[in-house]
Amino acid sequence: MNQQVCLVALNDNLIANLLSITLFLTSLFISLRAFSLYFRTRNSRLFVLGLSMGIISVTAIASYIGDNVTTITFNVKWFQYISQTISFLFILLSLLRNSEDYQRMIVRWYIFASLLILLLVVLTPVLPADFPNPAVTKTLLSGSRAVTCFAIFFYYTAAFMNKESRFSLLMSGAFLFLSFGYWMAIPKYFGPGMEQLDQMGDIVRIIGLVLLLTALSQRRTPAKLGELPPSQLGTLSPTRVSLVEGNMSEYPPQGDIITNPDTARQKYR
Repeated sequence: MNQQVCLVALNDNLIANLLSITLFLTSLFISLRAFSLYFRTRNSRLFVLGLSMGIISVTAIASYIGDNVTTITFNVKWFQYISQTISFLFILLSLLRNSEDYQRMIVRWYIFASLLILLLVVLTPVLPADFPNPAVTKTLLSGSRAVTCFAIFFYYTAAFMNKESRFSLLMSGAFLFLSFGYWMAIPKYFGPGMEQLDQMGDIVRIIGLVLLLTALSQRRTPAKLGELPPSQLGTLSPTRVSLVEGNMSEYPPQGDIITNPDTARQKYR
């Protein structure tokens, strides 16, 4: 009987380790891809996404270390919950406004917040092992991740309804799966026997991350919300320019070639 219990515990630990490693690698690939695109496009949202996925990859490997290293005390749960919540929050904040000043401000604040997050890593050996009122605290922290991802899902869903681009569709699906995955982690805080549901939540989050990686990989320079980069607008037909810009009430007459989108907006408003 004891041998069977040990075998089940070993299998659960093995599954948890495999999921942690998978989450780490997937998040790391997304981070590298986002930063690669950022250095080519200088899009602040890509920087925020890359930094967020980098931090989330660190939380995955920290969780793996905390579960398997027993010689040193690592209370990584504080770092895991807080850093993931902040990461998703800054992704959401970067989507709220398009102005360059606002985007630069978000980047500056996020870099500062990231330094504070790294401080949590240094403090893991001395942080309390248990949360105050664990069920409520963990539910609020995990629920905040789910709510934030759900808000990002609605944002990209609205973008897809407006532009009908594959990029927005994949991004909305990615954050929907991430949101559901975090919701599925909550029941384990209220009673034993919910570890398998939590592992299913990890799998759902991995699916979301794979969709996110696919969204970033399906085009070389993904503009925000699935729009075409400005450098490509001048090569489109007038009708296509109207569709991409999405805010002109009339298409230009046939034969009237307009290569500057700003001119098109002023002339055919």
